[in-house]
Amino acid sequence: MAESKLVGLLFEAWKDTDRVLAGLDPAEAIRPLDRGSSAAWTAAHVANQVDAWINVRFQRLTPHELIGQARFRAGGSGVADDWRAIEAGVHEVRDAARKHLEGLSESDLDLVIPYDGSFAQLREAGLGLRHALLRICAHHYFHIGEIATKRSRLGQRVGDYPGPLEDCV
Repeated sequence: MAESKLVGLLFEAWKDTDRVLAGLDPAEAIRPLDRGSSAAWTAAHVANQVDAWINVRFQRLTPHELIGQARFRAGGSGVADDWRAIEAGVHEVRDAARKHLEGLSESDLDLVIPYDGSFAQLREAGLGLRHALLRICAHHYFHIGEIATKRSRLGQRVGDYPGPLEDCV
């Protein structure tokens, strides 16, 4: 269990992401939905942000070989071709982030590092860990809603979101 409630919210977002994707077979996972991205691409996309911000920027790790690819960033194609590899990669990215985040206190989240990415306002102010976690959580829940809506329209039961949020209360 995380010491920080915000880190706990991220862990809950990962559980909810897994839950909204549960039961997809590999062919369904890589099929684009409603002329948009596939569920597999979306899973890689949100993990790409975790990798780029938490693992690469804050931990100074090298980008994940698969999840760190530019095709999974905003503006990517929405196409993914190997659900099982993406699924494994997502868990590897999360495991690396979890090791860093789970022992952090609320005050540890005040860390701000230099930023040279695409968000102009962050280049000026720096990337705060608390800010990064808030954006990552919001990003996850945005895409959880997207996947849940698409799957529901296909007649698939995916549950209600967010889940019980046990790790952040």
